[in-house]
Amino acid sequence: MKRFYQDYNRFRVYQVQNVLEEAGIPCIIKNELLSGAGGEIPLHEAMPEVWILDEEWLPKAEKVLEKFEQELGLTRKKGEWVCKHCLEQNDAEFGVCWNCSESQQYEEFQS
Repeated sequence: MKRFYQDYNRFRVYQVQNVLEEAGIPCIIKNELLSGAGGEIPLHEAMPEVWILDEEWLPKAEKVLEKFEQELGLTRKKGEWVCKHCLEQNDAEFGVCWNCSESQQYEEFQS
């Protein structure tokens, strides 16, 4: 099982889950009810998450998510990157995630 997507917007998380399930990709939502604990625990740890049940589905899931984001006009600009630790989107000029301070280079070598 692998965390695939997270967002502060619970509705968006449900949308991603539905799009993946429509594509036949088995997934679940975790931290669905933790948003109320924000403040007691760090907000980025209380975000709802979509988890892919089998990592073999990841390449297909990434393509499905990319198409979904394009349809919504949420595509990333050239050079932008997503932190592999907290899944936050970062501008190209930053080498460290603004949300969790993980290094982009460090993350690249961890995968």
